[in-house]
Amino acid sequence: MMNFEQARKNMVDCQIHTNGVIDKRILNAFETVPREKFVPSRLQNTAFNDEDLRVAEGRYLLEPSVHARLIQALDLKPESVVLDIGGGTGYSAAILSSIASTVVVVESEQSYLDRLAETLDELDIRNVATFTADLHEGSPDHAPYDSIIINGAVAEVPQTILDQLAPEGRLVCVVKQAGKPIGAGTLYQKAENGSVSSYPLFDAATPYLEGFEPRATFNF
Repeated sequence: MMNFEQARKNMVDCQIHTNGVIDKRILNAFETVPREKFVPSRLQNTAFNDEDLRVAEGRYLLEPSVHARLIQALDLKPESVVLDIGGGTGYSAAILSSIASTVVVVESEQSYLDRLAETLDELDIRNVATFTADLHEGSPDHAPYDSIIINGAVAEVPQTILDQLAPEGRLVCVVKQAGKPIGAGTLYQKAENGSVSSYPLFDAATPYLEGFEPRATFNF
């Protein structure tokens, strides 16, 4: 049987740390949160590979190095409130829960949230709130958020989600244009006056989060 503890350590040492993640809180979270519990049992032995892992229809555990670099770009504080969009099985929320004050997870399917809640309860994680909603809408009733992460590639970030950032808030995701195999891990920052700037950080071949693919175009 695989030594999961050693596998997590190898993942951090060989994939995450070597890709420029130096925040000790993030390194510790990836080493201690049992990634293997957030995938189907048939995928547990491959859960630590440096690749995106499909765990449900249109839902992925992001490639560890990409996921960790996105979180590092959020520059989380102990008091941060984070919106986690497309939380899937809950791995992202579990990682964030040890770094931020509160994590708000939005999912479109209650079945995802039921499994997520069961796993987080097993791990005694109590600072995660979950809501069922259209992923494009986020969770405006609980905004503003200090940080937002979208768990998958997007063709564009909906304005409705950017509107939920607090002043000086940060959003991270992978932006991938139509027809391109490679996208860019991207940081969005909101200024005090409400304007938003974006900055590409690194290349990433992340799959699209379901519903965030490029819109179909028609030629007449």
